[in-house]
Formats: sequence, C-alpha cells, structure tokens
Amino acid sequence: MVNEKIFRAYDIRGVYPDELDEHSAYQIGRAFAVYLFETEGEKPEKIIVGRDARLSSPVLARSFIRGITDAGIDVLNIGQVTVDMVFFASGKRHIPAAMITASHNPKGYNGFKLMRKDADEIGLDSGLDNIKNIILEKNWLEPAGDSGQVVEEDIGADFVNHVLSFIDPESLRPMRIAIDASSGTVGPILTKILKKLPVEYTSLYFDPDGDFPYHKPDPTIKSNILDLIGEVKNNHYHFGCAFDGDGDRIIFVDEHGEPINPSIIGAIMARHFLISNPYSKVVYGAVVSQIVPDIVNIYGGEAIRERVGIYIKKRLKEVNGILGVETSGHYYFRNNFFADSGIIGFLVMLDILSRKKKSLSVLSAELNKYFSIPEINFRITNPQEFLKKIAQNFEGYDMDWLDGLTVRTGDFWLNIRPSNTEPLVRLNIEAKDGLILERVKKDVQALISDGLCY
Repeated sequence: MVNEKIFRAYDIRGVYPDELDEHSAYQIGRAFAVYLFETEGEKPEKIIVGRDARLSSPVLARSFIRGITDAGIDVLNIGQVTVDMVFFASGKRHIPAAMITASHNPKGYNGFKLMRKDADEIGLDSGLDNIKNIILEKNWLEPAGDSGQVVEEDIGADFVNHVLSFIDPESLRPMRIAIDASSGTVGPILTKILKKLPVEYTSLYFDPDGDFPYHKPDPTIKSNILDLIGEVKNNHYHFGCAFDGDGDRIIFVDEHGEPINPSIIGAIMARHFLISNPYSKVVYGAVVSQIVPDIVNIYGGEAIRERVGIYIKKRLKEVNGILGVETSGHYYFRNNFFADSGIIGFLVMLDILSRKKKSLSVLSAELNKYFSIPEINFRITNPQEFLKKIAQNFEGYDMDWLDGLTVRTGDFWLNIRPSNTEPLVRLNIEAKDGLILERVKKDVQALISDGLCY
C-alpha cells in the first residue's frame, strides 16, 4: 500500500525509499491517469513528465511513466529540468504534466507535483485526495488498446525564448553577478540564458548533483548561502542570488552580501509591474510584509491576501492578477501561466536594476520601513490544539484564520501556522519599530516556553 502521509497540501512528498518508492511511484502514475480521465471526461492523449537532479528521481520517473503508459496514455519525457520548465510546457501545450521533485527539501526526500493542463497544480483539496483514494481502492484505468508510448524532447530552446520575453536584453546595462544554483537543475538552463545577456557572472554549484554536496538546496536558510554571501562580500558584484533545488525559489543578496527580505523584493517587483500595468491585482501570502500591500495601494493596484502555496497561484489566475508574492522566494507571473519561476524573477530584477540605475541595497532600503524577525520554526505535538491555546491569549484582538492564526494591532501583526511541507509550526512577527517587535517576540516566546510547545 502507498503511505498516505506522503499526500501533502500542495504535492506528494516523502523520504525515499522509506515513505516513497518505485512501487508507489507506479501507482501514483496510474492513479493520475484515472483522475485525469474522470475529471476531463476523456483519456488525455499525452502527459508531460520532468524530474529534478535527486539521486532517486530517474528511477521514480521511470516507474511513474510506466504507470501512465500502462493506462494507455503517451508520455512526453522532457528529462532533467527545472519545475518552471514543466509549468511552461504544460501551459504552452495545454497538456497535463508532472514534476518529480522535492524542491528545497534535503536530499533524502522526493515527490511529485501534479498538474492538469495549463499548469493548473493539484493540491490535497483539489484532486490529490481523489488520487490517493483511487490508489487505495485500486480503481485502475485499463487501456483500451496498446500501452502508451514515450517520446523524449528537449524544450530548453523554447523555454529560453519564453523567459527572455519578460525583458528586453538589449536594454540591460552590463552587470557583475554571483549566482548559486545549489547543485540543482537551474545551472544548465540558466547558463544558456546568461549567454544572451550583457552580464559577467560567477557560477557557484551550477552542476546538478543530487547529493547536494556543498549545501542543502534551500536558499531561504542563511547558512545555505554563506558561500554566495562570502563571494559577494569579497569581490565586486552588483548583486548575488541563489536558487533552490528545482528552480522555483530565488533569494537575492545586495552588493554588500546582505540577504534581502523576499517581501521587499516582492514590493520592488509590484511597483515595477504596476507602473506599466496600472490598476492590476497583486496576490500576496498571509505572512508577507505589510510593505507589499502598502506599495500596491500607493501605485493604484489592488492587493489581495491569500494562503501560501498553490492557493496564491489559483487566486492569481481567478482575478487575472499581474504578480504573486511569497516570503519563501516564490514569485508568480501572469504571463507565465500564473506560475512561479525563479529564473523569471531573476530576469525581472535585472530589468529593474537596469531601469532604476540604483543599487539593490538602495532600492531595498527605500522600502525597508517595518521591523520583523526571521521566521522561527519549531516542533509541537499537536499544531491545531496549540494554535487554539495561543489564540486564547489574544482575545479581543483582530484575529483571522486564513492561513494559521494571524493577530493584528495598530503596532504589530503576528502569524503562527503549521507548515504544509514539513512537520513544523512557523512564527512570523512584524512591527512598526524595533522595541515593539522585541516585546512581542519575548511575549510569544514566553507562551511557547510555558509548555504549550515542545
């Protein structure tokens, strides 16, 4: 039987091979075929499949593909790619798709991002639960004729043209950049893109290696980008950036090697897009800094708060928004089939820095008006019960449960929410000044140390 715990809020993910193996990959492939048949009313002719650089990805991809072809459906195998290349292929060709990846998780993990045509990702409450039940009930789709066929294709050239359409390469000013690809799949395709830009760059860990020998593929954790920070501080660059394992996250550091809060980057991007697309909508995650809706409102847009993950993508599509922003370095773009892309985020920032002719540190300082803590992660025995107990301490305050517990006052806001990808609860606090921030942080940590959390 397939381990039910691998079905998460946004995707399928678990430790290989203890929680997720070739057998479960095969069943997921067959169940995905059944699900698409049931929801579309007809069997899809073809499904796109890509994979990341993890050591277990090739064997999981083979088993997953066999599950699809045994259902009589053809597979377009695009090989080792970034996840935004899969989004692009699905959106461009109007075909369902799957990416074998565990994104930013440590090397022992792997998983599946499944999507309907047009890069429409499937979450637990929008299809993954159905796929799980198909497996449990063994409700397999029997092929009407022969097994499906596998065709391999390199979509790299088309993808390069697509992402470059977000900027005018001829208008970029020459820059020196340090880039950390985290030994993931970004390195090879980004090399092709950089050849078309007037930039000089230093590449860190561009060769894909599923062992992730230099650091874990999560650039949101500062210890994972120390080499990038050191490179920028010790040499002269306009900025630095780091990608995660499959390329949907990007983190920026300024010319001094200081990491920039992704909310600040999101505000910079929002201003950029609203100047040329007035009155557009920007969707932002529930824990994104107040600076994002502030900037959106100043520049005449409409700011829409939403749960993190695929919910931002779905809401962005519903309202035909121009940009989506998360604190984890995900940026979603209307003209990218409403999907996120670290590479497009990189190109947009190149364009902004070229137009503004200001350093990244200056651009970020202009918007750095609030005080916040780095996100704190901690483990507890019962997340939902914990949040209810915490909420009791804020009775009378403005509270909402859009994504975990959010408490707002005129001076600060805080959010405590369970992670949807890891066994953690995450704490975020933002305030108008540093003294208020420290007081609120101290009070919340006191609640935790009183035995509500362990």
